[in-house]
Amino acid sequence: MKDYRTRRCAFLGIIIILAAVCGFITWKVAAVGSDYVTAADLAVQQWFLGIRNGFLNVAVTLLTHTTDTITIVILCALLILSPIPGRLKYGLPVTLTALGDMAVYKTMKHIFLRQRPDVMYHLVEQGGYSFPSGHSATSVAVYGLLFYLIRRHCRNPLAKNVLSGICLFLAVGVGPSRLYVGVHWFTDVLAGWCIGGIAALTAILILEKLEERHESV
Repeated sequence: MKDYRTRRCAFLGIIIILAAVCGFITWKVAAVGSDYVTAADLAVQQWFLGIRNGFLNVAVTLLTHTTDTITIVILCALLILSPIPGRLKYGLPVTLTALGDMAVYKTMKHIFLRQRPDVMYHLVEQGGYSFPSGHSATSVAVYGLLFYLIRRHCRNPLAKNVLSGICLFLAVGVGPSRLYVGVHWFTDVLAGWCIGGIAALTAILILEKLEERHESV
């Protein structure tokens, strides 16, 4: 019981910090307008443009597609429909979290209408608006929650380490990939990470509350 409460306090504290960071960036974008770009946005963009090469172009493009909408739909379907024992422990929370995360960032995109970096920098075809980064939000929400669930429920030590390592890499790596392929600003990715982190931690709080109630029965 005490362990649950300690983790909940820590998670709530992180959620508050993430919400504050996201709120500050959102306020700046709203105050200045759809063309708002910070000095950090420009500096980070130039750094990523400077490290581009043929090998990285292919590798990072593949990485960024791991959080395309169709990829996440297929992943959620596989988690729910797969024959593995306890599949709903993974599939249902991940699917609901992905949907909630998408509802938030899609709404924000159509409120703030921030323009993407110039299409001349794009390595992938990408339409729509820039703020916040949906791929960055979804990567943290989906792969971050999967990391937690695998560490919590997977009983095979090798599978646990390999799968959770992959999820952690994807949760962290997709955001920078959006900067590398030239379709987002740094503040888009930072706000996306915050939204995804809030979604994942909220899901974890709910899951742990349900688990705590189950244990107390």
